[in-house]
Amino acid sequence: MYTERIKYLTGKFFAGNCSEAEKQELAVWIKQNPDEVITEALEKEWNGFESETKMPVQVSDRILGNIIPAVPEETSEETAENDTPVRRYLWPKMAAAAVIILTIGLYWWSRGDQNRLAQQPVPKPELADIPPGGNKAMLTLGDGSSIMLDSAKNGSLASQGNTSITKSAAGELVYNISGNADKAAVFNTITTPKGGQYHIVLPDGSRVWLNAASSLKFPTAFSGKERSVEITGEVYFEVAHNAKMPFFVKAGETRIAVLGTHFNVMAYADEKAIKTTLMEGSVKVSRAGKSAMLAPGQQARVTAVSDRIVVASGVDTEKEMAWKNGYFQFEDDNLENIMRQISRWYDVEVTYEGNPGKETFTGKLPRCGNVSRVLKILSLSGVKFRIEGKSIIVTP
Repeated sequence: MYTERIKYLTGKFFAGNCSEAEKQELAVWIKQNPDEVITEALEKEWNGFESETKMPVQVSDRILGNIIPAVPEETSEETAENDTPVRRYLWPKMAAAAVIILTIGLYWWSRGDQNRLAQQPVPKPELADIPPGGNKAMLTLGDGSSIMLDSAKNGSLASQGNTSITKSAAGELVYNISGNADKAAVFNTITTPKGGQYHIVLPDGSRVWLNAASSLKFPTAFSGKERSVEITGEVYFEVAHNAKMPFFVKAGETRIAVLGTHFNVMAYADEKAIKTTLMEGSVKVSRAGKSAMLAPGQQARVTAVSDRIVVASGVDTEKEMAWKNGYFQFEDDNLENIMRQISRWYDVEVTYEGNPGKETFTGKLPRCGNVSRVLKILSLSGVKFRIEGKSIIVTP
């Protein structure tokens, strides 16, 4: 039976911080249960972690090869082969592979085979490693001075009028107002680089998360009849409710009106459309005299070419906010779209040798690993990669 204890142990194992005694306890459980029970339990925990074992790379690769002998393709019989996108499924097979590798790894460990495995030569990694992004951002104050938030110490950072700015122990930026809000607005801007992200609590208590290569411009205190901010890149909002002072987000020429809600705005300059996805509450998206109201689960897509607002329903909101939760999540995404996300998070340039192709990918991968791990999983679909310095060259 999948008890809380086993959930706790498998979670620690995937996270890589199991003690020797806990590994032994988990290994005994694996030996005493049938395969279907083990698979069900371990797959539940794999959804948040990448498996880590003590097996040599060539052993785990051989197991992966047995599990995934060929990449399945879906093609339409009614469409010419060259015009049909090929859908690559990454996640289900990697989950199954992780379960088997973890199970075998623990079984070998419990039999005392560590010495034999340690004696086998470990090959050099096929890909160079580039670490993932992290909490990196620059805060520009009203007087033009800047603070690098990733290197700044926790505690008080600055004061502007009646507003104090602090960096919490959790690494978030917090604005607090003492007394009445200043009548003259002083604007601050927080900017994340490629390979950066950050979390900020605005003066009204609204919480904002910035993805890589993004920015947020906001006043140090909200006053008057509305609260207004400007963004670039990708930003997730949890807006504090205040019916008397509606919240507005400006992304280029697109304006989003909010009362109190959770939503994500993706407004990168290198993407074809500005996408506003609503998780809770309601928002109104406007551009060039046109507008559309969104309900939870809907997404507004605005293109600069036509100023047209297209509303899609039944959107996978988990996918849209996956970046905030530490994942890449793809669903019928083409290779160029995926590599743009990788480029921003790992701060790399991506170039292609030949045509990227029309294949589409579906899967979910953690953003906490080095880029070589992500590329190795993508390469199971047949796409080839090589890393040269801070560049990734893709050979479809």
